[in-house]
Amino acid sequence: MLQRLGRYWLRLKGWRTFGKSVAIFGDFTVIHPENVSIGSNCAINHGVFLLGRCGIEIGNDVVLSARCMILDAGLDPGSFAEAKERRYVDAAVKVGDGCWIGAGAIILPGVSIGPRSVVGAGAVVTRDVPPDSIVGGNPARMIGRTGGGGAVE
Repeated sequence: MLQRLGRYWLRLKGWRTFGKSVAIFGDFTVIHPENVSIGSNCAINHGVFLLGRCGIEIGNDVVLSARCMILDAGLDPGSFAEAKERRYVDAAVKVGDGCWIGAGAIILPGVSIGPRSVVGAGAVVTRDVPPDSIVGGNPARMIGRTGGGGAVE
């Protein structure tokens, strides 16, 4: 009942898509919800932050762990030194079906996370992640494969 009310409330706030059976565990923040799409059977934990300036697409069966952030916009590092004309960079982010985004992970603009991939806790993802991958660190790098592939050497 409470989850149904939560989904109804999110639809009223302008969500483009909010799939069935999305579990919400605590408060989370979405800026520009009209640019965010969340698939079915997802879990959103406390403290998740979704910017949504130009587009965030989250597939089905995705888990967003506590305090992870998905940012589809930010300051352009090349323009930061010139305080008069700081520019923004924005690029859509896509999280494929069956992914797990670990606690405190940050996904930056323009990144695609391949299906069935895991982003480790605290990782900062600056590049695309191939399907069936495990990434971690800052910046995130491949540390293994899901589905019994084991660690990368």
